[in-house]
Amino acid sequence: MPSRRCWQPCWADSDVVVSVSPDPVVLPGGSTTVVLIHGYTGSPAELGLLADSLQREGYGVECPLLDGHGTCLEDLMPVEPDQWLNQLDAVVDRLQHQGQSVVVGGLSLGAILALQVARRRPCIQGVITYSPPIISGDPRALIAPLLSRLLTSVPRPADDFVDPTTAERIWTYNRWPSRCSVKVLELIADTRHHLAEVTQPLLVMASRLDRVITARGVNLLRQRVSSPSVELQWLENSGHLITTDAEWRTVADVTAEFIRRLCG
Repeated sequence: MPSRRCWQPCWADSDVVVSVSPDPVVLPGGSTTVVLIHGYTGSPAELGLLADSLQREGYGVECPLLDGHGTCLEDLMPVEPDQWLNQLDAVVDRLQHQGQSVVVGGLSLGAILALQVARRRPCIQGVITYSPPIISGDPRALIAPLLSRLLTSVPRPADDFVDPTTAERIWTYNRWPSRCSVKVLELIADTRHHLAEVTQPLLVMASRLDRVITARGVNLLRQRVSSPSVELQWLENSGHLITTDAEWRTVADVTAEFIRRLCG
């Protein structure tokens, strides 16, 4: 069963979408554990369907709650990306100390963090990027430093769900804190510059309907990594949150097959 912790909401009603719990998820499995990383202002809930499916395939799954998430927007404002990377390093180190083979995957910002963790921990078995924002499709990214001086937060992009019930399966803040968003963009730029340091087999999954990422960024990712194999799966009927939108079952099946080839 997913792990649960006590949490107390401290948001105004307009600042958050509450459909399910934002708690971290820990599901026991066999000798391979998949670490799944949620997106910016999101929570492990957006990975819940995928996590359950992978456990049914015999894999352990851990979906940590990134610092500053799952409470209120104010908690995210001062967070630095290194805090997230240190969190994830600790998870991977613990699992490997326990003798687990580790595969790391992430959605959106989680995909960026997964690539960074792969750089830092080359003994990871494989990397999966869902909707990787290697190049942002949000025009506000170009003026983010200016916005951070004028506004403490901005609305997150409009939902692009194909399946409207997706909204019932997620927990997210409705706004992006401006200062932290600039730090995220800096992290993405750093990731672009160091993609050649990713040496593990890589699975990339993205939707052609996604307005948050760009096809140019996906192609850049494929071209720059040093992975011995790179698989790309384009989806045709999903929005940005491909792990919980209309084609999540395809996402789960392709993911399981990729891990099966890596770890048996």
